[in-house]
Amino acid sequence: MNNGVRNFDTSTDLERFFEENQVRVVKLGAPDIDGVWRGKRIMANYFVEAVAHSGTNICNILFGWDIQDVTIPDLTYTGWHTGYPDVNLRPDLSTLHLVPSEPGTAAVICDILTTDGDPLQISPRGVLRRVIERAHRHGYEPICAYEFEFYLFEGTPRELARNAYRDLEPISDGSHTYSVYRDTGTEPIIGEIRERLAQVGVFIEASNSEHGPGQFEVNIHYGTALEAADSALILKHTVKEVAAKHGYTASFMAKIKVDTAGSSGHVHQSLVAIEDGKPLFANPENGLELSPLGASYLAGIVNHARELTALYLPTPNSYKRVEGGQWAGSSATWGLDNRTVAIRSIPSTGAAARVENRIPGADANPYLVLAACIASGIDGIEKKLTPSAPIVGNAYELDSDESLRLPNTLEKAIDVFSQSEFAKEYFGEDFVRHFSEVRRWENHQERISITHWEIARYLEHI
Repeated sequence: MNNGVRNFDTSTDLERFFEENQVRVVKLGAPDIDGVWRGKRIMANYFVEAVAHSGTNICNILFGWDIQDVTIPDLTYTGWHTGYPDVNLRPDLSTLHLVPSEPGTAAVICDILTTDGDPLQISPRGVLRRVIERAHRHGYEPICAYEFEFYLFEGTPRELARNAYRDLEPISDGSHTYSVYRDTGTEPIIGEIRERLAQVGVFIEASNSEHGPGQFEVNIHYGTALEAADSALILKHTVKEVAAKHGYTASFMAKIKVDTAGSSGHVHQSLVAIEDGKPLFANPENGLELSPLGASYLAGIVNHARELTALYLPTPNSYKRVEGGQWAGSSATWGLDNRTVAIRSIPSTGAAARVENRIPGADANPYLVLAACIASGIDGIEKKLTPSAPIVGNAYELDSDESLRLPNTLEKAIDVFSQSEFAKEYFGEDFVRHFSEVRRWENHQERISITHWEIARYLEHI
């Protein structure tokens, strides 16, 4: 998130910034396991005096409940057996920005520390930081950009909840992908989203209507990996706020209806040299192939795709998006500018050379997705991996090949992830254990639920 805010070397600098912009309150928080921004509001004077540098404590229930705030039993990290003690939200002042929609309000993204001041090992932002540090030790700066798809539905979140999320009406009917005419009708909302994000340094390079009725795509300008993850967090937050303001509900759910397109969270990525900014995936001799280093990075992502599927596809619903030919990566494959594979190679003689991971859904935690991508790529470089032959044509025809097919349920994905020595090395055993435990809970909740489909199919006829 490149917000252009000056560095705050002293409390005086921060106090002056607040006075100049009449800031009275600061929204602060950190991403939880699901990528939800959780935190609190702090009065500006108290933020300057204490919180900016020492943080503020918050209950570690942030990692003890699910996305619906239901406490998860039998977690190793926390629970009734630990008494749910505090952790510390420590502001990253480089992310501090004014909130365009709330005069007198600033916002800041936090890291999560223990009360002893050590990084919390299961914090998603902390996991990404550790992976980036490993890349830095090699002299590499990961450069990343997210592109998101999402839906807009008529009615506020509260109105949709009152109707049990039945009979969802999209903001527009029919498929009108890339329609400039249809985009005019939704520009008051999408345009406001772009403008608000630009004011906080999150730049949307392009936006367009997508394949599903009421579906849109936005492409975020590239930045460092941490900036890219922070930008993704702010974007999802902003989209939901602007939609609700206009009487709509935005959804980043991976698959909402069987007969409409799923929503992806594709990630473009490359490496530059920290020393001189040289693009390391560029191949000046052959614009149709990545550099050897870029090829090894790509090979690493393909090699670890099955192990890390749970990070890319974190809910039971995620797997409905990748079932069949649905413009989503479903196999450990790669190809040259091929949108049916998992990892799309986009070579160039210059800085545009990159790879695109097409597996993640819009529902995935951006911090964990980026950590998974970078860890896999760096491992490919460290091991000097070379990619297999690229897929030419339809990669979905290979889904029957068990050696290539990604796990097709969350349960299978967690079984693989929880046993991955690679994941434990890069993300830490504590994180692997905790993520596996909370995902098993999520899978259990889906398994015991009674769906509208079951009722309609069985209530009378069976």
